[in-house]
Amino acid sequence: MFKVILTVISSFLPLNDASAAPNYQQQSRSQTSTDFREETIYFVMTARFYDGDPANNYYNRDRIKLGDPQWRGDFRGLIAKLDYIKDLGFTAIWITPPIENRSGLDYHGYHGYDWERIDPRLESPGATYQDLIDAVHAKGMKIIQDVVLNHSSQYGIRDHVWIDHLPIKYYRPADGRAINNGPYRGNLGDYLSDFREDNDNSLAPDWFAERQSSDPQGIKPLRDPKTGVVVPKPGYNPQRFFGVDPTTLSPDWYHQDGFIAGGDWENPEPLQRKHLAGDAIDLATEQSNVQRYLNRAIHKYLAMGVDGIRIDTLKHMSRDNVLEFVDDWHELKPNLFVFGENLVKGTGLGQELSNDNASATVRPWWYTRRALTPNDPRSGPDSGLSVLDFPLFSTFRDNIKNGNFSGIGEQLRWDWIYGDASKLVTFFQNHDVGPDNDFKYRFSGETWKAAMVYTLLWTIRGIPCLYYGEEIEFQKGRPQDIDGPSMTLDQTGRAYFGDYLDGKGLMQARAHPLFEHIRRLNLIRRQIPALQKGAMSRISEWGSGISFVRSDETTGSYVVVGLSADSPQDITVSGVRDGLYKDAVTGTSSYVLNGQLKFRVPAHGAGILVLNGPGKIGSDGLFLH
Repeated sequence: MFKVILTVISSFLPLNDASAAPNYQQQSRSQTSTDFREETIYFVMTARFYDGDPANNYYNRDRIKLGDPQWRGDFRGLIAKLDYIKDLGFTAIWITPPIENRSGLDYHGYHGYDWERIDPRLESPGATYQDLIDAVHAKGMKIIQDVVLNHSSQYGIRDHVWIDHLPIKYYRPADGRAINNGPYRGNLGDYLSDFREDNDNSLAPDWFAERQSSDPQGIKPLRDPKTGVVVPKPGYNPQRFFGVDPTTLSPDWYHQDGFIAGGDWENPEPLQRKHLAGDAIDLATEQSNVQRYLNRAIHKYLAMGVDGIRIDTLKHMSRDNVLEFVDDWHELKPNLFVFGENLVKGTGLGQELSNDNASATVRPWWYTRRALTPNDPRSGPDSGLSVLDFPLFSTFRDNIKNGNFSGIGEQLRWDWIYGDASKLVTFFQNHDVGPDNDFKYRFSGETWKAAMVYTLLWTIRGIPCLYYGEEIEFQKGRPQDIDGPSMTLDQTGRAYFGDYLDGKGLMQARAHPLFEHIRRLNLIRRQIPALQKGAMSRISEWGSGISFVRSDETTGSYVVVGLSADSPQDITVSGVRDGLYKDAVTGTSSYVLNGQLKFRVPAHGAGILVLNGPGKIGSDGLFLH
C-alpha cells in the first residue's frame, strides 16, 4: 500500500496562533442546527427497507412475486433500524412520500390519493408517522419528507375531485379466464377490502358508489354510462378501468392538455401542462384551491416535526409556481430545507447560456434563483429552493464509470449559476437513475470507482445523499425499476433490503469495504466545517486526479483536498494559506511557508489536509489509508 508523503518542516518554525485555530474536536453537529449543509442524507424507499410489521404487508395488483409483497417495509421497521443508518454516520433520513396512495403499483408513494392521510400500509400501533418523526429526532437526526405537488393518482383526490373510471373488479382479460394472480383471484379489485373496492372517493357518482359496498365478486352486470356496454365483458376496453380521458377532467383541479410525448420533454408549456402517465395526472397547481389543499396537508407534516422537504418532478411546474409553495412553507417554518428533483441528462444550463436543447426555464439552476431572465442568472438572488445535482451526476457516466475525473472540474466551475451551490444535494444513484451509460441501472463498475465518487461527493460542495444499499453495492448492475412485462421488484434496484439488516446479512453489510468507507467519510466531514459549508477554490482536474481548496470563513476552517483515480498522484496546490496542516486521512503533518503544498495520494485515495487540523480522523480502510 502507498502512504501519503508530506514534507514536514523543522519544528523550530513558528506556528500559527493557537487561539485563532478552530476547535475541530468540538465540531460534532448540533441537534438543533438549522443549516442542512451540516447533514448527510440517507434515502430510503420505506416500503422496501425493513419489515417491522408483517400485518400491514400488501400486494399490489401488478408484478406480484409471492413471498415479496411490494408494501413490505414500514415505519416500525424503519424505527427499528435507525441505529443502522446512524452507525453509517448519516444525520438525516429522506423517506419516499408517506401519504395514502392508489394505483396498480403504488408502493413507492408517488401516486397520491389523499395528501392529508398517511398510508395505513406504512403504519402500525405504536409506529405511526408521528412516532417515526419522534424516533428520528430522539436519535439526534432529521427527517426529510418527499412531497408530490405536480400530479395525483388516476383515482383523483379523495373527497375533493373524482376521475371517471369503471370499478376495477369488473375488468376481465380478453381470454375471459378468471384472474388468478396470487391474492388476486377472480378479479383485480382490492383483495383486502370487503367488497374488493379501494376507490372510496365520496364524490363518485351513484352508479359507482353503489358498487363500493356490494358485489365483491364483480359479476353483477354494470352498464358503462359512457358507452352503454355491460361489464364484466372479456376484453372490454382497459382504458375504461385504468386509463384517463384528459378532456373529461375537472379544470378546477387538473390540466386537460393530454399526455407528454416526444419533444414535449424539453418544451416548457407541454412539460408543465401535460400528464406524465396514466397514473400520474397533472394537477393544476396554479389554482388557489389546489394550492390550499396541498399546503394544508404539508402544514400538518411541518407541525409534526418534518425538517426538510424534497419536491418530486420539479420541472413539471413553473419556477414561480413552485416558489409559491416554498414561500408558503417558509412563512410557517423559516429554516425549512427544501430541494427538488429536476432530472436532466447533461449539464442542464439552458439554450440561452450554452449548447442545450431546452430553455433554462426548465433547467435546475433556474429554480434555485429568482432570476428575471434565463440568459442572466445574476439578475436574481437565491430562491430559497435547492435541487438535486443532476448536472454533476450526468458527468459520471463519462468519468467515474471509466475511472477518472475528466470533466468534473469544468462542471464545478459552473457553480456560480446556482443560488447557492453549497446547498445542492449530490448523489451517485437513486430510485430512478444510475450512472451507467443510459442512466437505467444501479452502478455495475468496480468497487474502487464507487469509492472514488463517494470520496469526491463527501469533499466537494453540496450535501451528500446515499440511496439505500449503495453501502454494500446492493443489486449491483440491476435495473433501478421494473423493465419489461414480467420483471418483479426483487430483480431490480428496488428490491427488499431487510435481509441485510439482521443476523448474517448485517454482519456481511458491516464488513463491506464501502460500508466502512462511507462511515469514515461521514466522520471526517462531520469534524471539518469547511467540508460542509466552505467555498471551493483552486480547482484543478487532470483526469487521474483532482485538487481544490475549501474555506469556511465563519468557523475559520480551511482544507486542501487532493483525490486520485486508479494511480498514485503527486499533487501540488499553490496559493494556499501558510501554516501547519494535518491530513485527516493519515495524520501526517506539513508546514507551509510559501503558499505551496505538495503531497502524494495513493491510488483510489485522498489527501484531506486541514489547516490547524485535528490529525487523523477514523480508522484506515481499503480506500482511505
